[in-house]
Amino acid sequence: MEFLLMTIGLFISHGSPTILIDENKWKDLLRRVGKEIEEKYKPETIIVSSPHFVSWTETFYIESSEKLECIQDYYDFPDETYKYCYNALNDTELVEEIVKNAEGKVVKDDKWGLDHGAWIPLFYMFPEYKPKVVTISITDNSPESHYEIGEKIRKAVEKLGRKAVFLATGSPTHRLDLFYFKITPKPTKFDAILMDLIKSGEFEKILKISELYPKEYQTAMPEGNLNTLHMLLGYIKPKKAEILGYDTPWPGVSMLAASFYE
Repeated sequence: MEFLLMTIGLFISHGSPTILIDENKWKDLLRRVGKEIEEKYKPETIIVSSPHFVSWTETFYIESSEKLECIQDYYDFPDETYKYCYNALNDTELVEEIVKNAEGKVVKDDKWGLDHGAWIPLFYMFPEYKPKVVTISITDNSPESHYEIGEKIRKAVEKLGRKAVFLATGSPTHRLDLFYFKITPKPTKFDAILMDLIKSGEFEKILKISELYPKEYQTAMPEGNLNTLHMLLGYIKPKKAEILGYDTPWPGVSMLAASFYE
């Protein structure tokens, strides 16, 4: 089995729900990346970590329902945005293996589904070819704890021989105060720092980014504290990465897409 061909992870921003109804070039990027993943890898399962699926305990949640239902977890947006949804079948066998391998650090839950941080990218990436999906929460634990969970997920994937791709979502800059006050969009210093670390392969510094660059980190307020990315890094243990796209289409919200390879 050519498992090494499958050791790819993606960090892709999902953006505002208005992406569903706006003329936004980010949708074209999602379609292009999804098509390439489908044609090159034919994944059986997409493992998704969204910053909107959060456990406020030390324990990570993983959804165990056979079908993952779309959650429109956004409010006061245009009515048309609520016409869109994306459901998926769960890879329950992989869920069981992840829980077993995590030794109490990941527990099953059946109250969540696919929040907009998960389903909006999937909606554009895999509109017809539909892999199964596994969704796992972040917590408010350390970056290192998310890295370790990524390692445990990878071991479970390897044990079952799954063709899996890890998809982490979120925005590097997530200043909703600027969004609401419609401040002119512009890149932040933090975004530039993060992209430089990705391009130069200094992945260990990403785990320490809030300590190494505290002022820039606080100014950007990264979505989910970048814990989805930390989990991805543990899953892949990348040797190289590539920036696929970057944009600031809304005030206070940046969009980044990057692929990570073993």
